[in-house]
Amino acid sequence: MSEIKKYMDIVRLGHKSTENVLNVGDHITITEKIDGANSSFVLNEVGGVDCFSHKQKVTPDNTLRGFYEWVHNNIKPETLNPKYRYYGEWLVSHKIQYRPECYQQFYMFNVYDDEKEEYLPDSVMRSEAERLRIKTVPLFYEGDYISFEHLMSFVGKTVMGINRGEGVVVKNVDYRDKYGHQLFVKLVDADFCEVQKEKKPKDPHKPITIEQTFVNQCLTKARVSKMLHNFVDEGIIPVDFNLENMRTILQNIGSRLFDDIMKEEKDYLPDGYDEKLIKAAIGKKTPSIVKEIIQENEIAA
Repeated sequence: MSEIKKYMDIVRLGHKSTENVLNVGDHITITEKIDGANSSFVLNEVGGVDCFSHKQKVTPDNTLRGFYEWVHNNIKPETLNPKYRYYGEWLVSHKIQYRPECYQQFYMFNVYDDEKEEYLPDSVMRSEAERLRIKTVPLFYEGDYISFEHLMSFVGKTVMGINRGEGVVVKNVDYRDKYGHQLFVKLVDADFCEVQKEKKPKDPHKPITIEQTFVNQCLTKARVSKMLHNFVDEGIIPVDFNLENMRTILQNIGSRLFDDIMKEEKDYLPDGYDEKLIKAAIGKKTPSIVKEIIQENEIAA
């Protein structure tokens, strides 16, 4: 149990892989999408508690901005179910503003059963959270799936945020794809969307390639900002990163942006695209977006 198990990717509703995830009458939950650091903890083989970020084990030397201390101050090993992995969001400052009292807290959003090899219903998650005295992500709705319009009525709402919420996560835990895998989906408010409409080129006599159009749509400030906050969580750059950190940022960000974009948005691409041109377009556009984010942060500070 002490090895890391990354939480599943939450896929944008409308991606081709989500076609049959939601059908009228399916039992679903709609919860607020929290903008923090994905994290988890489990009971290990020697009776202690191991905790993880999305990508690595959290240690006294790499605490995920205080998550390690929180786990060891609040979670008693004897209370944990040895079959379960407890997933949630460790709320630290990212792009969404929350009420001050909400930060430095863990909000559980799922429990994974290692024996059954599946994510359990939210009712089990909430029961475990109550037993362990842990907060959960805000629940907006539980019941039968009604319509897409019904889902959209919750997008932008927030229980914890100061202004608008980032979006919602919708779970149908009974759904399985053709490989037998579960799949949960997300709907994101337009203000935080990681895909934008392509603007017309300034010079119509200089056509833009399909690869450049794709990158222009998908390499948004929201996506780059998300990646920079992940770097902060992982200890790659400091919380108050600035232009002095540009070299480190650019050394790490290109391949991860490419992987993230292709994972989430590949269905926007027509046949016959060239991956090398996509990577080149990402490399060309990324520095200016990073600089813009840094300058905005400096002004806000």
